[in-house]
Amino acid sequence: MSRVEVTSYVKVNGEFAVISAAAGHDGDCEYVPGAISLVVDGVEVLGLDLWDDINWLWPLVIQVLNECRQAGSGKRHFPDQPIAIVAEVAPWGGNTLLTVTTADRSVHRTAVAPSHELFKVIAKAGGEFFRELGRLCGPGSVATEEEAVLNEWLRSTR
Repeated sequence: MSRVEVTSYVKVNGEFAVISAAAGHDGDCEYVPGAISLVVDGVEVLGLDLWDDINWLWPLVIQVLNECRQAGSGKRHFPDQPIAIVAEVAPWGGNTLLTVTTADRSVHRTAVAPSHELFKVIAKAGGEFFRELGRLCGPGSVATEEEAVLNEWLRSTR
């Protein structure tokens, strides 16, 4: 059983729908309202309550994790919101510490994931998200730089 689970959602008529099942979405292709569900060992680090423009949120999550992978830690804020996501190499081997918190600390979630699994699952889910976003909004809507990072992660986690 996987310890890390990721699902992408878009808003359709004000309700969240799994992106792969959506025939459209609210908003326009510049700002696609949606959410990423990231669950580690049953702990929801990201969820539907922390939604934003998912076409901006996915690249942000990838950037945070890529910085962590390269430099030991990464941090970004959600677009136009006081929500921060932090990824750090955990002091005990082979793990990544994930933290999502708001400026007022009304939300403070942490989880530790096996790094190998985290990057592999994120790479697959992110790749699926970008394919589905391309289906919904056209190929020009995809963040190709982040997609290249995901492909690199898949190659290195085999």
